[in-house]
Amino acid sequence: MCKLLVVDDESLERQAIRQILSVQCPSIDVIAEADNGEDACTVAFAVRPDIILMDIQMPGMDGLKAMQCIRQQLPQVKIVILTAFDEFRYAHEAIKWGAVEYLLKPIRPADLVKVLSSVIEQVRSEKEKIRQEELMQQQLLKAKPFVQMSFVTDLVSGKIKTLEEIHERAAFLNFNFHAAIAMVIDVDRFSEMMSNKTELEKQYFKQQLLENLVSLIGEEALIVPFEQDSFVVLLGWDASVISCAYNYSRRVAEKIRKRISQSMDVTVTIGIGRGYGNMAEVGKSYQEALSASRQSYFLGQNQVIHIEDVPHLKPDTVVFPFQGERVLLEKVRCGERDDAYAALTALLENVFDKVSNEGSVKTYLLELLILLSRAAVEGGANLEQLTLANQAHIHRLMKCRTKLEISQSMRHTVDRLFENMTVNRSGTNQRLINKACEFITANCQRNVTLEEVARFVHLSPYYFSRIFKQEKGCNFVDFLTEVRLEKAKKCLSDSDMNLVQIAGQVGYQDSSYFCRVFRKSTGMTPNQYRQQIKRSALNQG
Repeated sequence: MCKLLVVDDESLERQAIRQILSVQCPSIDVIAEADNGEDACTVAFAVRPDIILMDIQMPGMDGLKAMQCIRQQLPQVKIVILTAFDEFRYAHEAIKWGAVEYLLKPIRPADLVKVLSSVIEQVRSEKEKIRQEELMQQQLLKAKPFVQMSFVTDLVSGKIKTLEEIHERAAFLNFNFHAAIAMVIDVDRFSEMMSNKTELEKQYFKQQLLENLVSLIGEEALIVPFEQDSFVVLLGWDASVISCAYNYSRRVAEKIRKRISQSMDVTVTIGIGRGYGNMAEVGKSYQEALSASRQSYFLGQNQVIHIEDVPHLKPDTVVFPFQGERVLLEKVRCGERDDAYAALTALLENVFDKVSNEGSVKTYLLELLILLSRAAVEGGANLEQLTLANQAHIHRLMKCRTKLEISQSMRHTVDRLFENMTVNRSGTNQRLINKACEFITANCQRNVTLEEVARFVHLSPYYFSRIFKQEKGCNFVDFLTEVRLEKAKKCLSDSDMNLVQIAGQVGYQDSSYFCRVFRKSTGMTPNQYRQQIKRSALNQG
């Protein structure tokens, strides 16, 4: 129902309008009346109508002045002028203040109803637009963590090419800084702490850590989980005072380290990159922060390490190819053996090309061994078995004296990781997928999503999708469709429900779409299938 306020100094006119609309336009509810401009303003502010039917010439404040007053507080209200004055200046003034129609008395009831019906459609259209915008805002709020993660990932990896795009995406996230300092926060001994924890417990721990970080520096930073045991922080700052970047970032990092230690009883090591003049150079700061954080291997954990504090990582030092490293770790984590070998070969070629010192190469590869083992455990390998095997891998690597020997040693290590993953995860994957299939079957009547099922079995959507297809031979959507159609066939054969009811029972809100899917799968419509079942039953009887 649209709410209407009638403003006219003639009582009989107001009564006539009310009577006409009650009979010929039931979609309008005349919620109030006023006989002058001042009362019209007071009543409009109190009842907030959708439409106002306004006379012009009234005692005291006239209709045009009332329009101006009402528009200031109710800009969305639709005002229709109904007056006996046909002078151009009145019409011009009314249009100026937003009248949607200018009608002259006397008016035929049918014409009045026609105009108001048109205005009702405008009101409904605008309300629906507002509703859709509010819904979109709610959806965007839910998606904000993913948008933020995508932005930070693209920014530090150099995928965003222009400052304009950087600032546009940053503004969407309310990050109104033109420069940022990168930090990498590593949870010390994360794998050891989480070795006996479920995936749910691990994710809960990371969520607690994230909430601590957001409460501490959320107003001035973007914070995203980046690897299994680390977070990336882009700390906004004033680029006009570059000389202050070092002290500012160290002060913030120390505050983070102390808060996490006190509130969560764990320690973190924080690497910090340099502050550069604009957001386009954040990727450089991130690479430095990553390099600094990895010096905990030499300098110890539970501390803040700024790139400027590490003598052998000054500006002329080689920065290792961490982008290629992330590709390798992802391929190992997902069990993509051939792609992992290719990524390892490319990574080693890059390292050999840029680093001539054997000791530096081996130091880096020792760190890489730890990361590879962690990725393998995430992919299903047995942690205890890998811990014993890693001792042999480290011993073999340290004995290598040539690039060829190092390459062969690393290839051997990756081989052993994949063997361990293959042996240990096949049974686990099968159990998880069976559990997922039971959940899908039990919930197929509603809008169940891949992300929801992945959460149910405590896997990432990407990894769940991958192993689901491996185990079932089809993708998630095809399997869900098959489950729904099997349930539909049972309803068609065992019940007298109509097609709309059956569609709803198996998760389709649109019965026409359900019929198209059913026909595509079976070669016949649902009604044809039901008739076939009935004929078969009669023949057997």
